[in-house]
Amino acid sequence: MNSLLEQIYTVGRVEDTEGNLIDPFPTATPLAIGNFLRETIQKYNLKNTLEIGMAYGLSSLFICQAHQDAGSGYHTAIDPKQTEKWKSIGLLNIKRANLENKLRFFEDRSDKILPQLFIQGEKIDFAFIDGNHLFDYTLVDFFYIDHLLSIGGYIAFDDIWMPSVRKVVSFVLRNRSYELIPVKIETKISTQLGIITKRFLQNPFEINDLKVKLIPNNVCLVKKISDDKRPWDFHRSF
Repeated sequence: MNSLLEQIYTVGRVEDTEGNLIDPFPTATPLAIGNFLRETIQKYNLKNTLEIGMAYGLSSLFICQAHQDAGSGYHTAIDPKQTEKWKSIGLLNIKRANLENKLRFFEDRSDKILPQLFIQGEKIDFAFIDGNHLFDYTLVDFFYIDHLLSIGGYIAFDDIWMPSVRKVVSFVLRNRSYELIPVKIETKISTQLGIITKRFLQNPFEINDLKVKLIPNNVCLVKKISDDKRPWDFHRSF
């Protein structure tokens, strides 16, 4: 972890261009999730990564630092409100950490940028979906990321405490050639039980997403096994 990340998580503040200190939490990526991103990239030697939703740039810092430490790799971040909502703090943090050479940034909607990357024939090894969490927007993010993702690549979905995101993950696992990869994040047993209990209270009669409901943290990782080979009329309820 670089010195800027250490400072942010120690002080609990990020700094804007005018020197104002801002509390980025709970919006910003928790330390445990940031470490998970870094460790995933290192463990699987992932080179070309992509992120939907940058905000204060903490997840981008973890990913770009992982590439820097490996001596190779490149990260793409997409966030339509980096200037308007987040005061460009994400980009400023990347610059402060001297990681600009590891980042390509698009300030536009992901449903506009991802199709362009697909048309250009780009390929990625890993994606972190943490943008608009509405079901349809998250599903569209997955749809285009799947086209970009190499076989054997990984997608991490953040905020699976939200039923809309869990629904997308359930669709992916039941209808596409992806497998769920166990994620080890150190949390208290009481916290894990609280997370799972809350999900069952949100939609207690939904059983198709049971596998996702039982994940004891708020991020999940899936691996692409093969390209889409479904017959035209294939469908499994999700």
